[in-house]
Amino acid sequence: MRKGLHFLLISLLAIFLIACNIQTVEKFEQMQEQERSVNPHPTSEQEQNPSVESESAEEKQKLQEPEVDDNALFKGNDKELQQTIEEQKAQQETNEVKQKPKQEDEKKQEVTKSPSSKPANDKQKTNTVTSKTEKQQQPAPQKRTVTIAIRVDTLLKHWNKLDPSLQSEKYVPKNGIILKPTKYELLSEKDTVWDVLQRATKEHKIQMEYQGANENIYNSVYVEGINHLYEFSAGELSGWMYKVNGVYPNYGCSQYVLKDGDIIEWNYTVDLGRDLGHDWDGN
Repeated sequence: MRKGLHFLLISLLAIFLIACNIQTVEKFEQMQEQERSVNPHPTSEQEQNPSVESESAEEKQKLQEPEVDDNALFKGNDKELQQTIEEQKAQQETNEVKQKPKQEDEKKQEVTKSPSSKPANDKQKTNTVTSKTEKQQQPAPQKRTVTIAIRVDTLLKHWNKLDPSLQSEKYVPKNGIILKPTKYELLSEKDTVWDVLQRATKEHKIQMEYQGANENIYNSVYVEGINHLYEFSAGELSGWMYKVNGVYPNYGCSQYVLKDGDIIEWNYTVDLGRDLGHDWDGN
């Protein structure tokens, strides 16, 4: 009995396994059929026919395509060049149109800036005007002047003492005045009687001869002759002397520094100044 049950169980398992295998095989075949329905595989004949058809289609296209002409190619290239040139021109025009507003804006800015410069100029003008007015208001420095004259009155009184070659109105005027009182401006703080005498004789073209300060023992310029009237022309004690403000100094004319308002007078003497009212002591 046990063996019989055991055999039945084995046979039942075998039958069950066989049934399962059969179902799996059927399911596998169904799945393959579904895949074929979705992606059908062409047959060998169909695979060969499309290649033939494609070759025939390519031949037809070759027959239908027209032959390309070289001139047509060149024409096409020319058209492309023209198009590019026209496009570049159009870009330049657009750029110019864009730049014009910028230039106009810059001009406007310059115009707006220019008024600001006017006030600066006005300020400068006002400064210059004020400086000018200040200069005008400041008192101008007063000129320092002196007066000089040259006279030979004593020769008219001692005419017989004068050298006969000089007894002429050319050398001794009738009024005794060779140079009437004339004003001269002092050019520096160190102007001397000698400086003013030089200027006067040059201006009025009066002859003068002198001895330099380094040529005598007095360390001063010594006037030898004026208007051709020299020392000793009217005797041994005759010659030229000068006075300032009515006083005859005892030193040379190039050592006497002038001041504003001084009055200089050169006189010819025939007696060492005694005839002029001056008693010279010889020093």
